[in-house]
Amino acid sequence: MITFQADVLTEYISKIFAASGSSKKEADIIAEHLIGANLRGHDSHGVIRTLGYITGVNENRFDVHGKFSIVQETPSTAVTDGGMNLGQVAAYHAMNLSIEKAQKSGIGMVTIRGNAHIGRLGHYGEMACRAGCIGMAGVNVPGGQLVAAYGGGQRKTGTNPIMIAFPTNDPDAPFVLDMATSVLAEGKLKVAVNKGVSVPPDVLIDGHGRKTEDPNDFYGTGSIAERGALLPFGGLISGYKGFGLNIAMELLAGVLSGSGSAKESIHGTNGTWMIAINIANFLDIEQWKEQSTELLEYVKEPPYAEGFTEVVVAGEPERMQMEKRLSEGIPVDEETWKQILEAASMVDVAPLSL
Repeated sequence: MITFQADVLTEYISKIFAASGSSKKEADIIAEHLIGANLRGHDSHGVIRTLGYITGVNENRFDVHGKFSIVQETPSTAVTDGGMNLGQVAAYHAMNLSIEKAQKSGIGMVTIRGNAHIGRLGHYGEMACRAGCIGMAGVNVPGGQLVAAYGGGQRKTGTNPIMIAFPTNDPDAPFVLDMATSVLAEGKLKVAVNKGVSVPPDVLIDGHGRKTEDPNDFYGTGSIAERGALLPFGGLISGYKGFGLNIAMELLAGVLSGSGSAKESIHGTNGTWMIAINIANFLDIEQWKEQSTELLEYVKEPPYAEGFTEVVVAGEPERMQMEKRLSEGIPVDEETWKQILEAASMVDVAPLSL
């Protein structure tokens, strides 16, 4: 395991994306997003993605010169196209557009087609919260098949995360619910493979529909039909609830945006919807901050269940991890670092001195 200070790693990752052809501003958007995910403990959406993104650029699947554009819009809605640029770029512009519309109309909803993987959804919720808005978002993977239907024995849909974020009286402590509608995000399986560890029970089934704890069973070497599948959120007990949310993301992010569903791919790798809601159009923002904070304090009060010493609400684990990693550095496993150096060599960036 290698440890990096956040600013050093951010500068290096930005340098790699700039060398691949991204503008300095867009390279910074991507790097800050990836390192932000690592800082919050979401290594599955952090720098582990670098090689995949750069490979996509080199194979002309992604266009670092692609422009974000508005296909059609109303005062409160917009259909947009990311120009097949790296996903963080289009999503950054889309959430800013949602916020702009919310500040004028009370609510703004923007869909995105033609964009790559947009990364950690909570990032965009935090953008909305800083603007005094509630932020919401969800994505699907058009043509992507990673998750089994509840009761099904084969991949059918993507991991299709959903996010809802609310500001509180502390601008650095919003409530951010960001969850895959599968038991785990697929990126966490990549982390497990790179580290050579197993996954918990009731996360995966293999290509024959049998439970497995080996993340390598998910990737396999055969056809999609022969590879393993993630289970929907709720697992074998209440996965029908998670699968209901999963299908909702297919419809909102994929079909509504024009990107396509898991059944077919039309416009890229992440169909996306985003919403910003201007709280001031409904309630005085100070009242909102006071009441939301009081609610969170209330639900965290003791007594606690056996085996617990506190109640943790959405967003808190990420803040605790960020405080630790800003102080102690970001740990990167050897395999991930090897992949980052491979990405750097692909765009003629020298290895970072350790």
